[in-house]
Amino acid sequence: MKRAPRAVARLAAGPFALILLVSPARGDVGLRPVTRDFDAEFARAADLLETGQRPEAERVLSEILRQSRQPAWEARAAFLLTGDDLKRGAFPAGIARMRAVPASSIGLEPYRHERLARLLAGGGRGPEAISHWRTALDLQELPPARVRLARSLARHLEEQDRRAEALTVLDAAADEASGAEISRVAFDRIRLAATVRRPASAAAAARDLLHQAPGADLSSGTPPAVRTAMRQEESRLSPAQRAMRGRALVRSGAARRGVALLLGTAASWPGGDRGSNLLALAQGQAALGKPADAERTAARIAPQAPEFADALLLRADLALARIRGRDGSPVAREDPRVAAVRRDLLSLTGADAARPARRAARERLVRIATEAGDFEAGLGVAAAMAREDRGTIAGFESLWQLAWGRYLAGDIGDARRRFEALAEVYEDITRDRRLAYWRARCLEREGRAADAAAILRSLAGADPPDVHALFARRRVRGFRPVVPDPLPDPSTETARYRRVDELLRVRMFEEAALEARALEPTRGRDLRVAEAEFALGRFAAAAAAVKRVFPQIGTSEEGRVPDGWRRLHYPLPFGEDLDDAARDFQVDAGLLRGLVRQESVFDAGARSRAGAIGLTQIMPATAKALVRSVLRVRYRRAFLYDPDVNARLGAAYLAQLLRRFNGSAVYALAAYNGGPTRMTRIIRENAGRPEDEVLESHPFYETREYVRRVLLYAASYRKLYPG
Repeated sequence: MKRAPRAVARLAAGPFALILLVSPARGDVGLRPVTRDFDAEFARAADLLETGQRPEAERVLSEILRQSRQPAWEARAAFLLTGDDLKRGAFPAGIARMRAVPASSIGLEPYRHERLARLLAGGGRGPEAISHWRTALDLQELPPARVRLARSLARHLEEQDRRAEALTVLDAAADEASGAEISRVAFDRIRLAATVRRPASAAAAARDLLHQAPGADLSSGTPPAVRTAMRQEESRLSPAQRAMRGRALVRSGAARRGVALLLGTAASWPGGDRGSNLLALAQGQAALGKPADAERTAARIAPQAPEFADALLLRADLALARIRGRDGSPVAREDPRVAAVRRDLLSLTGADAARPARRAARERLVRIATEAGDFEAGLGVAAAMAREDRGTIAGFESLWQLAWGRYLAGDIGDARRRFEALAEVYEDITRDRRLAYWRARCLEREGRAADAAAILRSLAGADPPDVHALFARRRVRGFRPVVPDPLPDPSTETARYRRVDELLRVRMFEEAALEARALEPTRGRDLRVAEAEFALGRFAAAAAAVKRVFPQIGTSEEGRVPDGWRRLHYPLPFGEDLDDAARDFQVDAGLLRGLVRQESVFDAGARSRAGAIGLTQIMPATAKALVRSVLRVRYRRAFLYDPDVNARLGAAYLAQLLRRFNGSAVYALAAYNGGPTRMTRIIRENAGRPEDEVLESHPFYETREYVRRVLLYAASYRKLYPG
């Protein structure tokens, strides 16, 4: 009989003994063999634990340890099993495992002490837990992780009635806090400072909030003690410091308070702060609906001041708003007031101007030109923007509208020329396909059917098909689906990502997200952020991270992206609820999934500014009628946050719209987003026009983009989840 490997023998005498003693042999009947692909087998064990199949998970892990003979796999198994121990409340077993297996082999020793502290705390061994939290804090080098550890340590010190120690820990962590943690740490410091009578700590925390979370004292969600501390500390600030706080308040959206502070300190502004204070004051006055005051204030900024360009842009915006009037009428190019604004903006487009100022000035110049109907002038400015910011889409929509206006007017030759000119300027995938489609439609109407068909066939072959592929397929036959060249997977493991990869492997996703976000932005880093956020159910953040790596996602070229990464952009929680709802109301499941992906990114608690709620973003007024007619029960607002009920209401409403618009998914989706009454009117105003022209004639860009996205998302869901 072979002697057991040293690592296995040591574990057999410790906390893993049960695993090894009860694990069946690899070839036992009915059990899937454990291969030497340890990563895959470890992932299988993790999945088994998540579905409550602990004995089988233990068997798989035991076989990995027996075959690998590597300390790294011992540490990984310990993390995986103790994570399950925490969930089940099996604290003694978890403590024994974490004590027995060091994690230095995988670089997670700080996390081992943190895990041990959590297990000890759960087992009622508070003082010992605190000792391990302190060790974890000493070993941890990543500032965001240190702040999180400090808050956990402080919380448990407080539970042990050691409040002064807890406050000391938080005071030390405050310098490393960032983002939302600034407020959380400061709130805890102020609360604890009151109980242990350390006013200096409360004052320091209040100062942190004044500078880094300036609007906290204006929020109803802020504890009264915190608001009081902030106001007391504000009264101690020097005039220059109060003005700095005023600037911060204006930036945070608290314009009224910010303007009051700036005006109250104006006589004492240091010379070096004058430009930034005047700009903030002007911006605050504009936000408060005082454009004349804002213009006068902005005009006081000297041309040599660093803030002059921003002041000039603000003055241009205010002047244009005044010229347009309350009804938002387009400006006229020959208006002398407009000419003056144009001169100011043109002064910001030279090589000596900062790049952001040049871009902002050109965006305004494009809008001025297009409002005046001057396509050529707007196109020239857009071309200058595109040369400097490759891939920009700024100005496209307003220029498109001028080209589309020529098409609707029947000047097909000029419309085609404009579509072609826009294609020379803009390189964006989606807009390029949109322009190509309408160029083909122009060619059809000009009698050049063969040229048009060649373009339409190339558009029709897209996989997944976007709206232009779908429209093209109605007009040509004989197209061939395009098999796109796959993109390389940039997620190859490197030493830079070692700790993040280990945290992902052992399913410590919150910690992995924290570690990944602290790294320098790279494609590999963003993919790891996406993995962690997806596993945590934060689908919008995961999708955004994947999109940064693969800009092809969300376009007709996304078939080039590996399916595994595409699925992070197209999650499918609540899949059974959606499929059941789609089947019950006879709507396409892919279409319903695409709609939910666009509306809420599968956030059952989503709420829009307009008041739409839940997965399908149903408005309460619409939901009330549907609840009565579909569910036949009394309406309750809580229904909208229930994924199953919301999915049924959304599917029922979509089915109604499909029936109303004779099965047209394009019209039904436009009505879902922009309202059925408006869509009915647009169809009536464009009587006799085909569906593609009616969609482009919808006055709202948001609705047109909504339809394009949902149809593409629907195609992607059908491709990725064919079952």
